Formats: sequence, structure tokens, C-alpha cells
Amino acid sequence: MAGTLFVVATPIGNLEDVSLRVLRTLKEVDVIVCEDTRKTSNLLRHYNILKKPLISYYKGVEKQKLSRIINLLKEGKNVALCSEAGTPLISDPGALLVRTAHEEGIKVEPIPGPSALTAALQASGIDTSKGFIFMGFLPRKKGELKRILNLFHLDLPIILYLSPHRFSKEISLLYEKLGERRCFLAREITKLHEELVYSTLSSLKERKNIKGEITLIILPEG
Repeated sequence: MAGTLFVVATPIGNLEDVSLRVLRTLKEVDVIVCEDTRKTSNLLRHYNILKKPLISYYKGVEKQKLSRIINLLKEGKNVALCSEAGTPLISDPGALLVRTAHEEGIKVEPIPGPSALTAALQASGIDTSKGFIFMGFLPRKKGELKRILNLFHLDLPIILYLSPHRFSKEISLLYEKLGERRCFLAREITKLHEELVYSTLSSLKERKNIKGEITLIILPEG
């Protein structure tokens, strides 16, 4: 019988944000496929899960390593898929692997847990009963970016992930295209320097040398 592909959410900062089910799964699987072997190794060491085979699986090698992982599953190995932090496939690698597993008749089992997306929403107090739009990271190609920015007129909160290295440039671009908008900044969620504040695009445009992982919720006009 084929093994199971476990899609495992891991902490986004605070290592205590891990469930008993996650720990049991990581202990029991034969192989862990992970976006960043260093981050996953830190988590495993913290919980004394030792000598577990790891396969590096980041965006640039997804196709290259797909056959190897699928073959392990077909041989009966149980495999855990972990992103660098948080829930796999949410702006992280893994979609190709999970989809292929389904196509090959391999069981896929989600192990829910932390996500910067849901953590930012639950800290914001923003009403999402009518829905929201999650964009992930903004594209760098101008044509694709222009198409996406056209969605910002919709009467729904829009959630973005921002890199600290591109923060100033992307906030300036958003301000230029959207004008003044109220927004909620969630930075370094669950970490020592966590910041959860309401602000505006104009105010954020003035911030310099911002650090850490950033989730931004842009509120609708009005």
C-alpha cells in the first residue's frame, strides 16, 4: 500500500504554537519534505525528534524532486510536507506535490495549525463575514501587478505578505495606485518583537528599515 502525504502546519515564530498531533506526525513519518531544512531541524531538535531524514523542497526544485517523493510514497513511506513556517501551500511550495499525490491515488492528510494569514485576521478585529481577498506576495512583473491592483476596488479587505526588503517600494506603489487607505499591520507575529497596529498607507510609507515578516490587511475604501 502507498504511504500518506501529511501536509503539516508548523509554528510561524513561537515554537510553543505546535499541536500534539503535529509532534506525533513528525515523529512517526519516514521522511520530512521541507522548504527550509534549517528551520525544520530547529523545530525537531527543540522537541527532541532526532535522526529524521529531510528532503529540501523549495520553489526552485519542486519539479526536479517531485518523482523522488512520489516514488517514496508509492513504496509505502509516510511523508510530511512542511513549509519554512506556517501552513504549507499558503504562498509556499507544495501545491504541485499535493496535487500530484491526489492524481496518483495517494492519501493526503492535512494537519492544521499556525498561519500568518489567519493570525493577522484574528488579531485585527476586521469583519470577514462577507469574505476577504488573499493576494500573498505581490508579483514583480508590471503587467501581472497591474492586473492584481485592479481588484483593490472591491469592497473586501485585501491581505498581502510583504518582504522587509521590498516594503518601502511596495507600500509606495500601493499608495500611488490606491491613494490613502486604512490598513492593519501585523509584523513578527508570535515573536519577541510582535507588532499589531492600525495605520494608513501614507504613515507606513514613512517607515524606514522595517524588519521581520509582515502581513498587511488593506481595508476597503470608505
